[in-house]
Amino acid sequence: MVTSRQFTRGMVRTMRAMDRAAKQAERQRVARQNALHREAMLDASAQAAAEYEEIVEALTGAHRVSFSKRDWLTTATAPDEAAPMRRDDEELAARSRLDAYEPGWLDRVLRRGDKVRGGLADGVVAARARDDGNHSAAVEAAAARTAKAAAARRVVAREPDALVAALEEHSGLGRLPFSVEGIDTMFIDGRVIAIVDGLDLEDMPEETVTLLKSGKASFKTLAMGKRLEMHRDAICSAALRVAIEFLATLPLDEIEVLMLTDVLDAATGHIDGSPVLHVRVAEQALRAVNLGRTDACALVERLGGHMSWSRRDGFRPINAAAFCIDLSQ
Repeated sequence: MVTSRQFTRGMVRTMRAMDRAAKQAERQRVARQNALHREAMLDASAQAAAEYEEIVEALTGAHRVSFSKRDWLTTATAPDEAAPMRRDDEELAARSRLDAYEPGWLDRVLRRGDKVRGGLADGVVAARARDDGNHSAAVEAAAARTAKAAAARRVVAREPDALVAALEEHSGLGRLPFSVEGIDTMFIDGRVIAIVDGLDLEDMPEETVTLLKSGKASFKTLAMGKRLEMHRDAICSAALRVAIEFLATLPLDEIEVLMLTDVLDAATGHIDGSPVLHVRVAEQALRAVNLGRTDACALVERLGGHMSWSRRDGFRPINAAAFCIDLSQ
């Protein structure tokens, strides 16, 4: 016999067990939630660190690409094509099927010979239209190849308009948002000079993102000296990448690059876009280095580039006229 007291005690024990189970389930839920939150934080930290590294590489490693020369001479020496003669292969085949048709026993029984012959006649008309379309396509293709050869001859002749058009169509200059803000091309007595509006100091990151051993991201303010160094490397890298694109796309042996960036004028206190780097890059020099493993600043110095830069002040303007470049034109 179970007394009310025993029953009550049993209820208490059951409720306590249920309470312990509920608390344990809640602890497990909280633990899983914390684990997921920590995993999300670690993933976000890793992503932030990776994105920072990608930005730095885009700024200072734009020159780390493979160099290959575009062949203009083969296209330029191709003879002009005469307009192709119209062919009627499709129509002849369709007419042959029409002329060869003889109603069979079943066609005669069903009296559908005229209908089949009419369908074959329609096929002749459709075949003639296909011949016309094929001829038009062949004429357009021949004209395009002739125009391409003519354009290539203008490029080989180094006509300024043709060179600029070739750069716009075939180079990767339009895909450098992290390196340059604008490019102009000057032609002076046989020289080809790229005037490049480079990134400014304010475009450089203001803090670093590193991944700690714990997996968390560490954000630290980037010292001004380091930002100035990054700006210098970005300007040098952009100058080299522009030179690579010019020499890879155009039939040139060398290219001059003049980099501009915003510089504080100590006399006036104004910030103006000023020339800060001039470098002459030859195709032979590019082929002699491993671009994928080369430091931009070191390569610019090796090529005899001219710039005025210090770790304390960053870039100072250089005189473009010293290189016979008149920016007022």
